[in-house]
Amino acid sequence: MRLQMLFLTTMMSASLISGCATVNMSEMATPKTVKSEAEPEKNIVLRAASKLYTMITNKGISAKDTGQRVQSAASILLNGLEERDVTVSDINYVEQGLPLSVIEADIAYTAQHVSQTTKAAEVFLEVSDTDRNMREELKSLETALLAAREASTVFSTAVNADNESYIRLQRELTALTRVTDRFGERVRLNAAAEMAARRAEENS
Repeated sequence: MRLQMLFLTTMMSASLISGCATVNMSEMATPKTVKSEAEPEKNIVLRAASKLYTMITNKGISAKDTGQRVQSAASILLNGLEERDVTVSDINYVEQGLPLSVIEADIAYTAQHVSQTTKAAEVFLEVSDTDRNMREELKSLETALLAAREASTVFSTAVNADNESYIRLQRELTALTRVTDRFGERVRLNAAAEMAARRAEENS
């Protein structure tokens, strides 16, 4: 009897070991799915400028073709966004007959986004290497700034020039223009340095 029990115990143990080995082998044989790497997040300048532009255009305060007009302006190697007249012929924000309280709230909200974009741009300039390529950031800032300027022009037809929210918006726009000019200067200097390096290499 003892021999039969010992034999059964031995057989069960062998079966369990064999089963475990089978499970382990099947797990090893199953190919693991490789997770695709997530796309890198936009830096703080691109995120802030995009939020500013999207907010203004989604509300209908500025036309959505602002980005196209900036790209066709060929101002990327100039010292910041070039001055130009802003028209509101294709913008019907004021024609909606919104209450003054709503317009003032939109002005304050726009000023807040402009301020956030300016701060993000200033921080980015401080922490970035001087030879970093900033053309994408400059283009994004120019697009957002032009949209904000158009919004300001639209707001000026709805409120008085001495409106507190409108005055703050003008102040924030001035700050954003200055930091955009700094990005333009950085891009222009880097482009000049790259050109000089290529010429030196060609002449060597």
